[in-house]
Amino acid sequence: MMSTMDAPTSKPRTRPARALLRVIRAPGLVVALWLLQILLAKLLAAPIRGAAKLAMSGKTWFDDGHRLRAVVELLIDEPAIMATVTTALSTSAILAGLFSVVAAPAILTRLGGERSLSAMLAAVGARLSAMLVQTGYGLVFRALCTGLAAILATLIGGGAVPLVLLIASFPILVLDRARAAVVLEGERPHHPKTFLRAVVHVGKRPLWWLSGTMIEALKLGVGVGALLLVMQPTVITGSIWMARCIGLIAVTLGLWRVSLAVPDRA
Repeated sequence: MMSTMDAPTSKPRTRPARALLRVIRAPGLVVALWLLQILLAKLLAAPIRGAAKLAMSGKTWFDDGHRLRAVVELLIDEPAIMATVTTALSTSAILAGLFSVVAAPAILTRLGGERSLSAMLAAVGARLSAMLVQTGYGLVFRALCTGLAAILATLIGGGAVPLVLLIASFPILVLDRARAAVVLEGERPHHPKTFLRAVVHVGKRPLWWLSGTMIEALKLGVGVGALLLVMQPTVITGSIWMARCIGLIAVTLGLWRVSLAVPDRA
């Protein structure tokens, strides 16, 4: 008879299809994050809209056939509007970063199979400081990877794009893994070795690395597509809601990437 010590132990596996299935099984989470995204966009757009109306003084400066050119002229002629746009974009980036830290325990708990709202909130309360610390390690590591990617892009040129994407996505996937290890597996929450183990963990799994890179690249492409749709020089009926639906796809892709870090021992 095989003893307990001799029994084989299951190891985490990278299964992109199963990771996506976890996201599909959490429609409430997907929709909630999408609605929060829309709400944040509307709140941040309000000051820009107000500054533009004030600068235009109730006059119509352009027709719908030349919207993009007119918007550029408006930004050049009215520095206050440009400052408002810059502030809104900076605020959006900061809020998105803070939200990812605060919401990470709840998102990972839900993707891990826990449906209880109280359990998700409890995870946030218990792991918030750990998320801050691991994110700090992640920022340092991302800066190093970004510098390396920039050097390769300078030396190789356009042919380095796939390699740059691989390197740029690596710290994102590592942070996902470090957070999941703390929230779902009880790893030491503040120790740098937890993050270092995550670096090795992702680095030894090329399928995870490649899948995560492809998901991130697709997410980036979706975001650019939504931006181009909104910035069309001619009016497209329902373009705003089309862009919002594209945003729903981007949210799903982001959760799919995070779900890759959820342990799957089946």
